[in-house]
Amino acid sequence: MGLDNRDYYQQPPSEYDFGNSSSYQGGGQGRMMVTRLVIINAIVYLFEILFDQTNITEKYLALDSGLFISNWKIWQVVTYGFVHSRGDIFHILGNMFCLWFFGREVEGIYGKRQFLAFYISTIAIAGFLGLYSQELITGTRVSLLGASGGVAGVIILYICHFPQRTLLLYFVIPVRAWVLGIIFLLYDFVGTFSDTHIAHTAHLVGAACGWIYFRTGWELSSLIPSRKHFERFGPRRNVRLHQPKQDKLADEVDRLLEKINREGTASLSSKERRTLERASQQYKDRQEPDR
Repeated sequence: MGLDNRDYYQQPPSEYDFGNSSSYQGGGQGRMMVTRLVIINAIVYLFEILFDQTNITEKYLALDSGLFISNWKIWQVVTYGFVHSRGDIFHILGNMFCLWFFGREVEGIYGKRQFLAFYISTIAIAGFLGLYSQELITGTRVSLLGASGGVAGVIILYICHFPQRTLLLYFVIPVRAWVLGIIFLLYDFVGTFSDTHIAHTAHLVGAACGWIYFRTGWELSSLIPSRKHFERFGPRRNVRLHQPKQDKLADEVDRLLEKINREGTASLSSKERRTLERASQQYKDRQEPDR
């Protein structure tokens, strides 16, 4: 989508009066990606408890530390994040509630594809590093299942964006989001050295992924195939010139508009203000020939 097709360019504002902009769509139309992820996890869990009497789901989908030694089931690096303990319903309930609660706003900031790419990447990294570090600490062969590593990344990414938000700890105690983050990290750090059968190291690695992603802003959406990727193999239609720089600028403007809606114009840095000015000027330049 070009810059001139976006809602906030239809009537260029004076200065940065984006407070009432309606261009932000919360990650795009249709069902949110975070909702789809929750549904997939629920379906897998229901299959486990209703039909999988031989525990074959965990056998083939859970992550085992023998991955690169004996079984070579590479897909387990991702699939373990969609399998939960069938004997502990709070395992999946806790993970899915946190994914849904924190993930909606994170997806609203980054969009569906970027959110999915971040979530899957975090699951893979947290699973791989968390599993082998846990084995190194305990000295025993371990296996890993559950979305906790990916969810931890989403929680920390949310806290990085909204550190001053007030959240209810245990649905009762009001605390700032950054305080909740510290409690979360301390709990997992201490738990790493205790025999609780909880993958605390995977949580910590996932949390680190969330923080690193916030600080670096890596573009991960290219890891997720889009409709355009598959259109390459279909019949050719009208050829359209690709403008990567313009598309990148448009995505950056989307992010800044959401930041203004969330925190106000005063939250913009001088660099971010220049970005908006440059985008606005590009729009005006393209409109000149039509006058």
